[in-house]
Amino acid sequence: MFKTVDDLINVYQSINDKSTVAAIKAQALAKFDIILPEKFDDFDTFLKVIFDEKLTKASAKTYFEVHLKPLVSPFKVPSNKAVEKVFRKVKKIQIPNWSSLDLRENTYVAWHDPGQGRKFILFYDEHDKLQGTFGEFGSNAIKGLCAICQEMTTISLFLATTKSSGDGTYTKKGNYICLDSDACNQHLYDLSSFHGFLNALK
Repeated sequence: MFKTVDDLINVYQSINDKSTVAAIKAQALAKFDIILPEKFDDFDTFLKVIFDEKLTKASAKTYFEVHLKPLVSPFKVPSNKAVEKVFRKVKKIQIPNWSSLDLRENTYVAWHDPGQGRKFILFYDEHDKLQGTFGEFGSNAIKGLCAICQEMTTISLFLATTKSSGDGTYTKKGNYICLDSDACNQHLYDLSSFHGFLNALK
């Protein structure tokens, strides 16, 4: 969500045409309707703050930290056994250092194991059940569109091995995703793209 506000501030500072600014504000409001399907008590104040064309990045960041972040439900920390169960086919799986993460900024948690050349993605499904996927994660980074957050950024190829049919054969499926999963989480506002990425791996 902060990325959307950050983009708005860039517009305020670079575009003088009032109709263009109004149109971009309308697009931002449509995004907020997706991000915030249930309006919180101070939603009107929030809109007043972010639609103030004198808003700066520093003041926006302070507003988010003080007024919005405490309202966010963090990613629930699973037990080590739960993570191991999700990735039961992986031997000696690394467990994330949960204390080093600000889990209020995570829709999913991902980490890279360079020793195995793999990336692990952990998330909760629509039934609040812990799920995960893992795959090869390339070291060749390029600029492009991330399949998860739909932002133009630094990406690399993620490939998961899946059973393709009932005959026991396997195939590799995947797409290009953000090299930096923390940044990807910050860009992600429409979960349909995240779910679409996961469904394409099945």
